[in-house]
Amino acid sequence: MPELITNILRALLPMLFGWLCAQVPKYLAARIRKNPVSFFCSGGMPSTHTASTMAMVTHIALLEQFRGTTFALAIIFGFVTLFDACNVRLLCGRVAEKTNVLIDKVYSEDDPEKPEKLKVIKGHTIPEVAVGVLVGIAVGVVYTLVEHQIFG
Repeated sequence: MPELITNILRALLPMLFGWLCAQVPKYLAARIRKNPVSFFCSGGMPSTHTASTMAMVTHIALLEQFRGTTFALAIIFGFVTLFDACNVRLLCGRVAEKTNVLIDKVYSEDDPEKPEKLKVIKGHTIPEVAVGVLVGIAVGVVYTLVEHQIFG
């Protein structure tokens, strides 16, 4: 059982560090610009989802020397995340924004039939995803080197 927990942590910790290395600077930059934003906000530069996923993919790639079933699954997971970040989520966010504008134009404020506005989930542009990839790869390489120094 301890080996299972160790293996799970070996995959999750680089993801956590990738997420932190992308999200903390994004959050601090928003605070400096006096833009009130949640620490857990989505969208913006760089893509946190991409950075965390690529940190995990890079770590697994280095552990398995770019071979193995786990590496293959990590690559597939990585591509799904990249596609989702810059296509699905980006387009869904834009549709939600346009729908909210239409709701305001069609319904008056006091109309009991007025639907609730949609939550706008921000996706990422290709440059935001590309920087997330670079951050994630860097974090994955550094994490793997540090882990190798500590655990051999």
